[in-house]
Amino acid sequence: MTNIEKRHNINTNNLSGEAYFTSILQESYVCGLLNDSDIENIQLQCIKFLAYKSERYNSGDSSSIRIETAESIMKSNLYTIGLYLKSMPDADCAVSELKTAIIQEMYQKGRKLINTKLNTTKHMYKLAERNKLITLNYTYNATLNDNGIGTFFKSYNPDYEAHESPASIDYQLCIPVTDLAGIEFIQKYLENLFLENEFCKNFAAEDIHHLLCGYDAGYSDLLINIFELLYTSAIGCLLANRSAVKLDISVGEIKHLHNELSKDDDYSLALKIRKASEKLLEDLSVSSLSLRRYIEKCLPKITSNIIYGVRSSNLSKTFISPSNSDLKSKIEFLPGMKMDDEDYRKLIKELLICRYSSDKLELIKEKIKSFGDLEDVLFDAHLCEDEFTSIFDILGDVEIAALVKRHPFKTDIQVVDLSEAEQSLRLYLKSYIDQLTADRQKQIFEIVNRLIDD
Repeated sequence: MTNIEKRHNINTNNLSGEAYFTSILQESYVCGLLNDSDIENIQLQCIKFLAYKSERYNSGDSSSIRIETAESIMKSNLYTIGLYLKSMPDADCAVSELKTAIIQEMYQKGRKLINTKLNTTKHMYKLAERNKLITLNYTYNATLNDNGIGTFFKSYNPDYEAHESPASIDYQLCIPVTDLAGIEFIQKYLENLFLENEFCKNFAAEDIHHLLCGYDAGYSDLLINIFELLYTSAIGCLLANRSAVKLDISVGEIKHLHNELSKDDDYSLALKIRKASEKLLEDLSVSSLSLRRYIEKCLPKITSNIIYGVRSSNLSKTFISPSNSDLKSKIEFLPGMKMDDEDYRKLIKELLICRYSSDKLELIKEKIKSFGDLEDVLFDAHLCEDEFTSIFDILGDVEIAALVKRHPFKTDIQVVDLSEAEQSLRLYLKSYIDQLTADRQKQIFEIVNRLIDD
């Protein structure tokens, strides 16, 4: 009776998506699918191919290449070959290919796959840009622009650094992309970001803004995932028998909901959350199979967060009550009482005959007690740009914001319709604002938007 050789199958759970070639080589050896001779042959081919690539990289001279560079090129080669092996029907087929194929040929096939993925990923980047959300969150906006993830397409070197992902990506997804590198990481990140955007586009930008303000008034500077907050809050609305579309649930309703959900065990609670998620997809008419699958992958995380919020009596941190910060945080600006006309005329006369800018500034600081008088002086005292700048330097952000609001840089009024004094004020004010730090500019314009100026 002939001996039947036991078939060894690769355990795919032991394979690395990021370093696929190395992991499948190790697993194949452990399983007995590759012997010492096979491993030695593959290693020798890899070294010879590295020498070839290093010579091309170094314009014909492979002897003077830095060790770090050679290591990076080797990683790039193995990543590219691994990409090809991943394209095989299964891991056992990939091992068979390793035993018979030539390393350089597998590399070339992997390199073609990279080109295909590059084209696909560029298209996905355009799609993600098209369905981009309107939000104040900095990391979201910074990631989804040409200086963020867009830098990948300018800097990626598939020939010698295929395993790298040169891009500025700070915005975190609901499900982080792990165990992938190079073009695969960027492609998967953009695919998931596109799907998150698709979900969020079901809600009005204003409602999203108010929800995020309810989470934190300074959400623009936070590392948050907008999709996760929206998805969680929408489920909360449905659990509270509210419409999910407006994302509107009150603090009182969240407290009542906590009392109700506390009566359920974890299994029953998870079932309620799943049913709410299914109803949400129905209410939003989500038909995309890809989006439905992504939401299904996110559901365990959302469920765990909600259950924790219930059990820790902290559900108000999980479900968010929107906050209309635009109504709550208005700043009333009062220009103050102006000085007597005669006193004002005397001040202007003194300023006009004053020889030194420093004396003018001291005179203004001594005599001017209201914003209204200061504004008049800026028009009537025939000041130069340096003198304007000195005055702006002694003003607070609210006063600067008031000037910007009253004398905006962009206006429907034609320049010819403005007086020379008004033109000068706007010009010098814009010049002053432009030289401020980005943080202070942002703060001033936030005050402009909140200012009530009668």
